[in-house]
Amino acid sequence: MLIIFDLEDTLIDTSGAIVPFKLKLCLERLKELGLRYDDFEAAYERLLALNAAALRSRDALEAFINLSHGDPSWLELVLPTMVSPLPEDFIVPTTPFAKEILEELRISHDLTLVTAGYPPFQKEKLKKAGLEPSLFSNILIPEDCIKRPAYEALYKQFFKGQALVCGDRIWVDLLPAHELGFTTVHMRWGRGLLNQTEPWIDYSISGLRELRDIVR
Repeated sequence: MLIIFDLEDTLIDTSGAIVPFKLKLCLERLKELGLRYDDFEAAYERLLALNAAALRSRDALEAFINLSHGDPSWLELVLPTMVSPLPEDFIVPTTPFAKEILEELRISHDLTLVTAGYPPFQKEKLKKAGLEPSLFSNILIPEDCIKRPAYEALYKQFFKGQALVCGDRIWVDLLPAHELGFTTVHMRWGRGLLNQTEPWIDYSISGLRELRDIVR
């Protein structure tokens, strides 16, 4: 079977570790640009709350700038902070048992990674999480967040009768997979907790160990 994994909030805990760290840096950058606030921690908590309800950190930052009566042009100036290199000693945590499950599944299946974003930063996160690229038959990083072409290419390359996609974002990760007839597994972690399930989703899991009952 071809098994396609997302990275963010599927194999690594992006929402719990990377995003809070990056948003704090963004808030500091906004202050440099001229944003005014009396209490850094209070402003940070407001930004985190906006992010918790947003589909993307970009949307949270845009809303925060608007609510703070900041200059809309600041958004494009602060966004590079979200993908700048992490500190050398920063450890990216995986979701529970991610390494164990990947090692187990790769014995009998073709594992691939399709993660959207800035390629150097995505690769850095993978490395800091201790996930070896050799775990995957292929790694694709579409910068435009459109995953269907990547799914189609992988399906043609590794076709063995069945394909499954596991990811946290329903509309980005799972809908294009469903449209192609793949089995869909919704990982309810991080932003995956924001979405209610859809009737066409085949499985919903809270941890990767549950894949053992799905992939046999």
